[in-house]
Amino acid sequence: MLKYIYCKEVFSEVPGEISLGVSISDCQIHCQGCHSRELWEDKGTPLTIEELQSLLDKHQGITCLCLLGGEHDIDSLTELFMYAHKRVKTAWYCGLDMIPKDKTSILKYLDFVKLGHYDQELGGLNSPTTNQRFYKIEHQRNGSYYKYDHYCPIKKGNSIFEIVEL
Repeated sequence: MLKYIYCKEVFSEVPGEISLGVSISDCQIHCQGCHSRELWEDKGTPLTIEELQSLLDKHQGITCLCLLGGEHDIDSLTELFMYAHKRVKTAWYCGLDMIPKDKTSILKYLDFVKLGHYDQELGGLNSPTTNQRFYKIEHQRNGSYYKYDHYCPIKKGNSIFEIVEL
């Protein structure tokens, strides 16, 4: 079961959106230089559909739900995004370098995804040497996806499946 420690309205995680950032605990990636080590522990409030509904109801002005973490239970994340995607845009800050091939169905319910663990030597998303990538996902009528990398415009138009493990 996913749990979260805190949530707050944020303005810089997803460009052009007022997001509700929900920080999920029990992170198993443990990046060196992590700025949120408190998320390594399995603690907090269970993040159920009912709890998510309550959070969204309390934050009426948001335009996007941004879940940070939760890589250890992508199936539960998919259910949460499936619900939220009907109400607001959705974003996932994922510490994995690629989404496992058998979990790519989560992409149907995402408008944005950040992929990549934090590497202290390479820096975060604002660093020109970062290994992390932030993608806007464009859903097509035929069910296909396109991604646009907000930080590397040269890659514009590549297939979303280039960022998942095949």
